[in-house]
Amino acid sequence: MSIRCSWSLPHVVRDWRYRTFYRLLSGRQVPLMTLGETVNECHWTFCPNGLGKDSIIYSGGVGNDITFEHALVKRFGCNIVMLDPSPTGIETMSKAENKLPQFRFCAVALAGHRGALAFAPPINPEEGSWYTPTGTAGALEVPCTDLTSLLRENGHDRIDLLKIDIEGSEYEVIDDILDHRIPVRQICVEFHHSNLPGIRRGQTIRAMLKLRMHGYKLINQYGTNHTFLRAE
Repeated sequence: MSIRCSWSLPHVVRDWRYRTFYRLLSGRQVPLMTLGETVNECHWTFCPNGLGKDSIIYSGGVGNDITFEHALVKRFGCNIVMLDPSPTGIETMSKAENKLPQFRFCAVALAGHRGALAFAPPINPEEGSWYTPTGTAGALEVPCTDLTSLLRENGHDRIDLLKIDIEGSEYEVIDDILDHRIPVRQICVEFHHSNLPGIRRGQTIRAMLKLRMHGYKLINQYGTNHTFLRAE
């Protein structure tokens, strides 16, 4: 009688490699806080040190859930610049409960450049996230802008917390931050190598290595959500 194993050596080696990779990227222990809806996995874990009513917070990607942004306002009393030109994001921000004075909503996409960006319809219509397609024109063209332009337009000289859940554009935004040395202290980012076509895991690994080389430490990871804190 033969016994079939539920694991294989390549999978074991791969899992060990990823665990080692994440350990190398991780920084010293810092206080952590989790805010946002946990049932639908719309929550983010970050370091609350130094955050308050005068903090500068930017949120790229609204989608159909902004419980994280609501919780930030409730906990810290801060203002948040929010960006999303998708039909889903615009509909979300049109709701009466989302008309907070602390929210400044801009119907533009966050990217690594100014101009236009192609959007493709949601893969999961119920979830509603429009995304940046790879190698195709997309079904919708939307205006986009970069962080340098946003900071200048809003009179800001830094970002204390940046959330980017922007369906494939996160890689060029990270490159833009690092290439232009934009002062962003903390980055909450969802990488989309596992759930969008054309995005490879290698892109995520390279982005994480670049962040590490520029002084950012990984302080939390849950699934594809990652939080990086710049060493001070």
